[in-house]
Amino acid sequence: MKKAIRIAIADDHTLVRSGITMILRSNSDFAVVQQSENGRELLEGLEQSHPDVVLLDLEMPVLSGSETLIEIRKLYPDVRVLILTMHNNDAFIVRMMELGANGYLIKNSDPDEVIRAIYKVVESEFYFSDTVSKAMLQGLSNPELKNKGTLTGHGLSEREVDVLKLICQEYTTTEIGEALFLSPKTIEGYRKVLMEKTEAKNMAGLVLFAVRHGIHIENS
Repeated sequence: MKKAIRIAIADDHTLVRSGITMILRSNSDFAVVQQSENGRELLEGLEQSHPDVVLLDLEMPVLSGSETLIEIRKLYPDVRVLILTMHNNDAFIVRMMELGANGYLIKNSDPDEVIRAIYKVVESEFYFSDTVSKAMLQGLSNPELKNKGTLTGHGLSEREVDVLKLICQEYTTTEIGEALFLSPKTIEGYRKVLMEKTEAKNMAGLVLFAVRHGIHIENS
């Protein structure tokens, strides 16, 4: 039997939490294991609920979404975090991805996109909607957001750049290995080195780094 994807929801609006829960529970692949009205309550329950994915609002009392995201990255680095908010500001979106979000959704997103994003972050660790892709591309022309220099100028070897490009195209570890005639174990080694060299917090941050240096990403 297929294991259900465990999901926690943090939003200070009861109606929003209930609506999202209703949508997710209609899918047998999902199990909503925690609902919280603020970031502090979410963090206090994570050790017991063990979610695979957190849907996180940004404007909450007690502990904001951005503060909560920072804590999740410190305490539960393997948990996928999808930001779900009304804020649609390019610089703000990029900032959340830098802090370690695995994806960013606007609250007027179609329910199908939310479901698709959950599957995607579990499978490949990141989901870049059109909104996020646009924000990152806008960042390339924004002096405050853009990192200057080439990928090789940041100490990446040509082979590491090859691996990074395929990660951006949403290839799995096995697929990257097949494309480059390397073992999955070797590819995992490259992933680890890339994370260290770019100081990315997760795969989404790694892709963000790549896009800022001229690598095009493919939307699913």
